[in-house]
Amino acid sequence: MSEPVWERLRAPDRRPLEVGAVRDATVEELRIVDGELPEYDGAVVFDAWFTDDSALTVVRAAAIRDVTVTPWEVRASQLVVEGSDGRLEALLAGSGRVEAAGELERQACACRGISVDAAYRAIGAGWETVDAVKRATRIGFGPCQGRRCVPWLASRLELSPDEPLAQITPRPPLVPVPISVLAAYATERPRGSV
Repeated sequence: MSEPVWERLRAPDRRPLEVGAVRDATVEELRIVDGELPEYDGAVVFDAWFTDDSALTVVRAAAIRDVTVTPWEVRASQLVVEGSDGRLEALLAGSGRVEAAGELERQACACRGISVDAAYRAIGAGWETVDAVKRATRIGFGPCQGRRCVPWLASRLELSPDEPLAQITPRPPLVPVPISVLAAYATERPRGSV
């Protein structure tokens, strides 16, 4: 992995993306490694859900090469997830632990430029959960979607990473996705109907 997952769906030098048609696949087992689908050109996973009967997991991902994007929708009976930060599993389960490493010295949220002081003011005002402080300060709303700041904030609130109050609810997209990639799915089936 050369760059964080939240930076992987960008074109070099900010050129416009050329998005192809959505490619469909149905497989018995789908392997996801560090947020990517190795067997599908290293496509970056940005959404996943269970079909209505829970028999299949639907995974949406996109592979980008230079400015050409190939969107994928893969249905699988079983997922094999390696090197995950926990967000995919939490999204599918509806809750769960999300891990990240690192300590931020001057900014609580480097993506949004929110200071440690703003986080401490929110905590001092009585906000006691990560989700409450997130909503009060906008910490966790940046491109990394809380991967760097949520664990830092949980430790400041003296919450164990396993506690539900130390988590935010992961929602799709799991990584920032250019609107042109999402538009490729506009003519597809409604979510949940496979």
